Amino acid sequence: MELPQEIVVEQIIEIASRNHMDYLLLGALLKLDNLSDEHKAVMKKCVMVSLMRTMTQVAELKAMEKRFEEAGVKNQPMKGARMKFIYPRPEMREMSDIDVLIDADCMNTATDILKDMGYSLLQSIKHHDIYQKPPMMVVEAHRVMYDKTVDGEQHRYFSSFSKTILREGMKYTYDFNTEDFYVYMMAHMAKHFYARGCGIRNIVDVYVYQEKFGSVMDRAYLKEELKKCGILEFTEHMEKLANIWLKGEKSSGFYEDLFLYMMDSGIYGKDENGIWNKFAEEKMKGKEATPSQLKRWYYFPPVSYMAEYYPWLEEHAWLLPIAWGIRFCRGLFKKKGVHKREMLQEIEEDKVKTYQTIYQNMGLHFKR
Repeated sequence: MELPQEIVVEQIIEIASRNHMDYLLLGALLKLDNLSDEHKAVMKKCVMVSLMRTMTQVAELKAMEKRFEEAGVKNQPMKGARMKFIYPRPEMREMSDIDVLIDADCMNTATDILKDMGYSLLQSIKHHDIYQKPPMMVVEAHRVMYDKTVDGEQHRYFSSFSKTILREGMKYTYDFNTEDFYVYMMAHMAKHFYARGCGIRNIVDVYVYQEKFGSVMDRAYLKEELKKCGILEFTEHMEKLANIWLKGEKSSGFYEDLFLYMMDSGIYGKDENGIWNKFAEEKMKGKEATPSQLKRWYYFPPVSYMAEYYPWLEEHAWLLPIAWGIRFCRGLFKKKGVHKREMLQEIEEDKVKTYQTIYQNMGLHFKR
C-alpha cells in the first residue's frame, strides 16, 4: 500500500508529535511502501522513543503499585495509567506522566516511597505534586481527583474514593468500575476542552472505550451521571465525532470545524483557547461578545482561571489584581505572551464565530 500523493509526511509527523500519538500514527505510516529513507528514519526514531517510554512507564507503575500495597498507601491510578491497558496494547496509548490519586492520610508515606524509588520533587502546586526521575519519568501525585477551581459540582462528585472499588487481588489500590471510569474520562476531557482545548487523542480514547465496553455499559446510569456532571451534551458530541472519524459516519460542517480545532489544540491545548468559552457564555445569555471583550478577558481573567497558576488566590481572591500584575510582567517578554498578544490583535471575526459556535454547542457551564 502506498501513501497518497496529497498527504504531506512532515505534517503527519508534526500532528503525531503535538497530539502524543507517535506510536499509533507513525507506526501505521511506516507500513506504507513509498516513503523516503529520510522519513522512515525520523519516524522509526519517534516510534522507538515512544515504545521505550511506554515500557519504562508500565514497569514503574507496577513497581509503584507494589510499594504502595506493601506500605498500605490507599491509591487510585488515574487517566492514562488506566486507559493504557484498555487499548489493545499499552504502547498504542501514550502518556506523558503517571497520574495517581493518593489518600490525604497517606501522602507523606507515598512521598517517601517515590523518593526511595529515585524520584525528586520538581514542583508542588495546588492539587498535586510533580516528581521527576531522569531520563524520562514523571509522576503526578494528586490530592484530589478533580480541581474545584474549574467546577465545584464535579469536584464534589469525584471527591474521596466514594465511587471506586478495590482492584481484584489488591488491598489498597482502587479503580472506577466500567461506567464510572467513562464518566471520569469524559469529565477530565471536558475540563481540558473548556479551559484550553484538547487534542484528537481524546477522540481515539472515546472510540477505544466504546468499542470495548459500549455494548455492556449501563446507558441509563451513564446518562444520569453525565447529566449530574453537566457534560452529557459534550459527551454525545465527542461520541459522534469519534464515529465520524473512526467509523466513517456522515459528517457535517460543525464536526469538521470541531475536529480541526481539536487537531490544532494539541494534547495540552492552548492558553488562548480558554477565552472561547467566554464568548459562548455571553451568547447563551443573549449577548454578542466582541473582539474587544476577548482582549479584556485575556488581560484580566477571572479568579477561577488565575487560581490555576496562582494557587494562593483560592484563599485570598481579593489579591486578584496583584496576580494580574505578576502575570502581565511575566508575559511582557516571554515568547508565549508575545504570541498571544499578536493573536488578539490579528483575530478574525469568522474564526471567532466558528469557535463561539463550537463552545456554545458543547453546553459546558463550569462554576466554582
